[in-house]
Amino acid sequence: MSDFPFSIPRRVDTQTPPFSHKQSEANTVYNVNAWGTDPGPNEVELTELSGLTITPTSSSQKVLLQVSVLGEWDNRPNDGSISLKRIVGSTETWLDPRPVPDNRIPLNGMFTISFQGDTNSTIESCQFIFVDTPTTTAQITYKIYLKVAGIADGLPSAVFHFNKNQNTGGTTDIYERGISTFTAECKG
Repeated sequence: MSDFPFSIPRRVDTQTPPFSHKQSEANTVYNVNAWGTDPGPNEVELTELSGLTITPTSSSQKVLLQVSVLGEWDNRPNDGSISLKRIVGSTETWLDPRPVPDNRIPLNGMFTISFQGDTNSTIESCQFIFVDTPTTTAQITYKIYLKVAGIADGLPSAVFHFNKNQNTGGTTDIYERGISTFTAECKG
């Protein structure tokens, strides 16, 4: 007989929320057409991190996405950006704010520059967190896309050097290499 007016569970099972990640140290070069130029589409899939999958255990769960991409744009590094896409079954949904008025560029994250005056030996980064509300218990695939502005400046494209800087020659102590990461975790 218990002196407590309620029952005390003898065992508590805790459930770890679903978690998934992709990490890459590959050194790939991507050609990206400037936003709004022909031919489109003007997003280029970042294949080393794309294809991250996760399956929520409840349709009310949110998915916390964390992105950390390193690399260097060969020109106009302040115009490089990233957009995310969610795929459930055959339904694809951009997670950036589309459509955008005034021909502005929709994006989820922007690259930051550590040294504006050098576009061939200083790595840049794009790091952000996004909370998605997929309202499903089906498997979700997330993809990452690179984008770049430049129409107004007459730049039709830019090259992105993934996980490295543009300059690959010379002494090894001044040219960075990095590792990029994409994670997804269900919350709630």
